[in-house]
Amino acid sequence: MNWFVFALFAWLAIGLEVGLKDVLQIGPGSVAPSFVLPLAVFVAMWAPSSVALWASFALGVLVDLTWQVPRTDAGVATILGPYALGFTLAGWLVINMRGMVIRRNPATMAFLCLLASAVAQTVVVALYTIRSLYGDPVAWSPASELLSRVFAGSLYTALMGLLLSLGLFAATPIFQFQQNVKRPIIKR
Repeated sequence: MNWFVFALFAWLAIGLEVGLKDVLQIGPGSVAPSFVLPLAVFVAMWAPSSVALWASFALGVLVDLTWQVPRTDAGVATILGPYALGFTLAGWLVINMRGMVIRRNPATMAFLCLLASAVAQTVVVALYTIRSLYGDPVAWSPASELLSRVFAGSLYTALMGLLLSLGLFAATPIFQFQQNVKRPIIKR
């Protein structure tokens, strides 16, 4: 994989996520699509396994660094780890499912974004819930976060993945993914 192209797309996805999240937010909760997760799903669909996991981890770290969780003392906190772990687990899920799906289908991208987002957001909700139970002053409501992130947010991210798949599929050649080519065994 061309890491420079990946970094460029990651920068663009983070910019869209930070810049458009408030505009695309639905309702009073935090139901908003992710622009970064579809990129992680796309890379996990095409890149070799180790590369896909490192890319998913890097994208998760970027989301961790740009997302601020409100605190009970009226401040905000940036906590490194929940999204990095969630995106890595989501990348692992996509790697294990990519042999069972048609990779060039936009509906596949939407479906994998739905599953990957549900997994990543479940990890995030679980980790922040554990932190809040052990006295960390984060303003966190596990039930509402689970509903808004895992269910509604995952559906919204799947829709965004469907839309983004058109551009990402067209950009597949510039990513220069290395495919494991198995040569036929010639018996003599």
